[in-house]
Amino acid sequence: MKRIISIISLTLVLFACNKTETEPKVSDITANEKSAKIIAADNQFGLELFQKVNASLTEPKNTMVSPLSVSLALAMVYNGTAGDTKSQMEQMLHKAGMTPEDLNQSYKDLVAGLISHDPKVELSISNAIYYRNTFNVKDNFITTNQNYYQAEVSGLDFTNTAEALQTVNGWVNTKTKGKIDKIINEVKPEDVMYLLNAIYFNGEWKYRFDAAKTMNLPFTKEDKTVIQVPTMSIENPFNYYSDQSFQMLEMPYGSGKYSMLVFLPKGGKTTNDVISLLSPENVSSWLQKMTEQKKEVYLPKFEFKFDDSLVDELKALGMTDAFSNADLSGIAESVDLVVSEVMHKTYIKVDERGTEAAAVTGITVGVTTAGPDPSFRADHPFVFAIREKDTQAILFIGKVMNPLLE
Repeated sequence: MKRIISIISLTLVLFACNKTETEPKVSDITANEKSAKIIAADNQFGLELFQKVNASLTEPKNTMVSPLSVSLALAMVYNGTAGDTKSQMEQMLHKAGMTPEDLNQSYKDLVAGLISHDPKVELSISNAIYYRNTFNVKDNFITTNQNYYQAEVSGLDFTNTAEALQTVNGWVNTKTKGKIDKIINEVKPEDVMYLLNAIYFNGEWKYRFDAAKTMNLPFTKEDKTVIQVPTMSIENPFNYYSDQSFQMLEMPYGSGKYSMLVFLPKGGKTTNDVISLLSPENVSSWLQKMTEQKKEVYLPKFEFKFDDSLVDELKALGMTDAFSNADLSGIAESVDLVVSEVMHKTYIKVDERGTEAAAVTGITVGVTTAGPDPSFRADHPFVFAIREKDTQAILFIGKVMNPLLE
């Protein structure tokens, strides 16, 4: 049976104003060995993915991906894989040597720690699975996502496309607080499942910019043309690091548990030069070398959207079988499935109060040909049999090659 599963991960990261008059207690996250391995693996995968996306661009453009969104989406898909498909995903995600139970539990612990980390930062992570109510999903696939990812699970009548769209997109709109209003435009006949992940982050700069100081200042693009852009300014102690290729500034949010790192290429260097240096080892080294220095910071306000298919990038990173010869038998029995698309869309806005950003990852799992036809069309030669039901005795058997022949 030919079917397609559309598995969609949605991430919204929102930084905005959320004042509190008191100083609530900030918790520390102490990662055990397995959780630390998950974090390190996600960082490595995220950096590698960003480098691949950047390298694929044919023209200079604003770009942003959400490694957490993509990692969580792929981790949930991973629970339905087997064989080479599973091992390739483990290698690509740098999770080899971890059991699925350890991986899922580590994500559960990590998410729990993140959402209760900084009282000045609102963070929620939500998951949902909507499936065609006539599609037989394996119980273990459902319960794993419920137990470790707290997924809301519901069967829908996909033949009522308007209601299905309203339900799925309504969940997206609610969980992202209206920043992303929909994730699917139509319910296709071959679709049997939508898996949704949403992350919402709301905070403000620890050191807020004064909007009265924002002014138009020149901004030189990499092609050397100069434009005027609204630029914020602030003078404050910040963690800072500089080497021969770039300067790095850390701008904290909330109580300081979350921050933005700004990498500013030096003269003669480009963003591509900096991106090529990104690795978990390098970033860790740079962070350790940062020192607090008083800086007069000028940061342009910006807002943009970015979208890209990640299929080629994931293939280049080693996830090949999933797109052509997949073993997704952990999702359903007797269904030929492959990953056919991984779409990623992001949005970000930076202003005096903080940062507002959204990311959507959509993973489509299906077959390379069309999905099931709801009709039965005997429009080519066929075999027939006449039998007795109780005894299973076949009374007649034959074939029809040309119905016009007498």
